[in-house]
Amino acid sequence: MKPDNTRSNNKQDFLKTTFTEPVLTVEDVASYLRIKEETVRMMARKKKIPAIKVGKAWRFRLSEIKETLNAGRTSQS
Repeated sequence: MKPDNTRSNNKQDFLKTTFTEPVLTVEDVASYLRIKEETVRMMARKKKIPAIKVGKAWRFRLSEIKETLNAGRTSQS
């Protein structure tokens, strides 16, 4: 009987995608979106953009920001 490596591979894939992507700061996202930093913080608080709270600081994944922007564009069309 062959060992089931599916679970192990899924965990490894998760770790690769989750922890290899750099996280962005409020300043980074504000610059990328060309909006004010306080607007980014407000959007994060209201869950309009995906964010992670680390202590008092917000952090963001660029891929999730892009997905949110793309989803917004397609839903309004």
